[in-house]
Amino acid sequence: MRRVTILGVPFIHIDQDGFVSLLEERISEKKKTFVVTANPEIVMLAQENDEFMRLAHEADFVTADGVGVVKGAQLLGEPLPGRVTGFDTIHELFNRGDEKGYRFYFLGAKPEIIETAQEKIVSQYPGLEIVGYRDGYFDWDDPSVAQNIRDANPDIVLVGLGAPRQEKWISEHLDEFDHGVFIGVGGSFDGIAGTMKRAPKIWQKLNLEWLYRLFQQPSRWRRMLALPRFGLKILKQKVKGSR
Repeated sequence: MRRVTILGVPFIHIDQDGFVSLLEERISEKKKTFVVTANPEIVMLAQENDEFMRLAHEADFVTADGVGVVKGAQLLGEPLPGRVTGFDTIHELFNRGDEKGYRFYFLGAKPEIIETAQEKIVSQYPGLEIVGYRDGYFDWDDPSVAQNIRDANPDIVLVGLGAPRQEKWISEHLDEFDHGVFIGVGGSFDGIAGTMKRAPKIWQKLNLEWLYRLFQQPSRWRRMLALPRFGLKILKQKVKGSR
């Protein structure tokens, strides 16, 4: 499987539909799969955190969840087919799971958020199974979390603990499972529950989804400073590579 390395992070060279189909193959073959969805903020986290960079390389697949990553790859002369977002990936898995009866487990978010999220998914996709869910407020060393997931025997585990906590949790517990697709989904449960709305299509087409989210969560402004730092790093790599 071809990879494109952006600032040390290996991104899978695939489009959105192709990636979902790839995950379906992994599900049917019962292959354990660790997925990291990475935007420029996540790339910069990996640049500054050796442990997280290790996790990015440990993952089976890192997807370009951000137009900045796609633009950066293009600038560096190794274009990616397009964005492969966590939000679109899980919703397409819901669609296909509705037909094929995929078994999901939700882990993360506040108790009221995860409760609402699972209720909405059950209502919208009656053909899939949510075999369990748990909020993100648990003791890190609590063995019952992984045990409950194993007992539920899901095909897909969505972990919304925020980066890098969600990737670290998956990495530390993956060996305890025989199969399953594990995806770090950040704040996706908030989007599913309706407490955080995704940007309208016009904002997405204009590549301004990040700005729409900032309007909804002004407290994210410090995290958004990763965007110009990412752009500067890309330019430096471009200049260095052209010499």
